[in-house]
Amino acid sequence: MKRTALRSAIAFFLVTFSTAFLATIGARLTGWFTSPLDLTKVHVEELGATIMAGVIVLAVGAGVRRLDAAELRSALLGAASVLLAIPTSSVAILHVWPTYWTIITVLGVVLLGCGFLVAATTRGREALEAHE
Repeated sequence: MKRTALRSAIAFFLVTFSTAFLATIGARLTGWFTSPLDLTKVHVEELGATIMAGVIVLAVGAGVRRLDAAELRSALLGAASVLLAIPTSSVAILHVWPTYWTIITVLGVVLLGCGFLVAATTRGREALEAHE
């Protein structure tokens, strides 16, 4: 039983961390809400390597143990909390809202909505199984 709990915790952390990491990198790269990045070829190569590493971490997290609906909900909500905590804590400290925090907040809200959607569909399945 302990081994399953440890595998679940590792998978949960890896999926949550890589989701928040990749969403933050993507938000910064879009340049929609920030000034466009001026990246040299070396920076682009390094950024590509970090994105690939993030995807590998996500795949490892998914492969360690298949997350059930409750764990997936928790991973999505955990990543959303990280993405929402970053800009709000910065605003609390610095008392400014730079425009680049907007995209991170939007991504956090999207993940929050996905987590709530998984939660809503999970409850429906549990209720159906209980009645059978």
